[in-house]
Amino acid sequence: MAISDRYHRQRLVDGIGDKGQLAISNATVAIVGVGALGCLSGSLLARAGVGNLVLVDRDIVEKTNLQRQVLFTESDATSQLPKAIAAAANLAKVNSEIKITPHVEDLTSRNIQHILEGVDVIVDGLDNFNTRYLLNDFAVQTDTPFMFAGVIASQGNVMTIVPGSTPCLRCLFPEPPTTGDQDTCDTVGVLAPAIGIAASCQCMDVLKLLTGNLEKISRTLLTFDLWNSESSRLELGEPVTTCTCCQQLQFDFLTATTIEPTVLCGKLAVSLPCVENFDLQSTAKKLQEHGKFKCSETMIRGVFNEEESTDGSAIELLCFHNGRAIIHGTDDVKRAKAIFERYVGN
Repeated sequence: MAISDRYHRQRLVDGIGDKGQLAISNATVAIVGVGALGCLSGSLLARAGVGNLVLVDRDIVEKTNLQRQVLFTESDATSQLPKAIAAAANLAKVNSEIKITPHVEDLTSRNIQHILEGVDVIVDGLDNFNTRYLLNDFAVQTDTPFMFAGVIASQGNVMTIVPGSTPCLRCLFPEPPTTGDQDTCDTVGVLAPAIGIAASCQCMDVLKLLTGNLEKISRTLLTFDLWNSESSRLELGEPVTTCTCCQQLQFDFLTATTIEPTVLCGKLAVSLPCVENFDLQSTAKKLQEHGKFKCSETMIRGVFNEEESTDGSAIELLCFHNGRAIIHGTDDVKRAKAIFERYVGN
């Protein structure tokens, strides 16, 4: 395979060369969560020539995303395009030589094996801990490197997990924090430059892994606060011998059979899991009696006549082809479920 000259400056770096660039072009990298972290990671890895990018995200583009989610435009937000679709379209303009596979999905224990089968590296672009722990289970079970990162306000954490070598996520944090204990970008904000640091660290380690430079990866947890110009590295050492996941091989999140609704980070909205035997067209027809709804090949979108949010605006429904739904205008899970069941069904 001929090496494209577009990667000339990258190939010049010691440790990459033609052989490393070929390895990059043959690799498959999954980015789970195409928000701020995922957008920048997607841009960096597409430009680096990763041959196969898998993009997974359950949400749509909104105007408040544009402050930090670099793959999206005002047009994407106006059209409320699914993030995975919009990101894939924009990355294709950056690099037409690579394959990009978008999944407009809520990654769960039910679909993770299918969506992430055969990937070489997983990049964390998520905004919720439960899915991170699901990824950690999958990474350990399948021996797949996992690039963990999280950013809130100006603070970030970054850690590369190489199963069989480094500690896993549950070695450091045995259980995810409860929802009420978590700050979100909605409550404390987020600054785009902090995203840049975390995503750059993630992608640099992806390139180290793909080119066979595993010894260059730091076995530390990087923490930083750009606003206060602080940073530190916690030495990780060896995997914790009592770890439920990587030592006892109990994959609690991967084997979970019940998929719970979740409040979306940074917005007044609830994501509801897929329903069985869902028919998009018949649902759209039924909803016409209760509001203003438009139906495309992939989703139904509209507002209810008889449902109001706490600020008096209409409750909005997004319903995807597989029956997964997002209810905008409430963060009350019980109310969101009730609205869905009332107008769509169980």
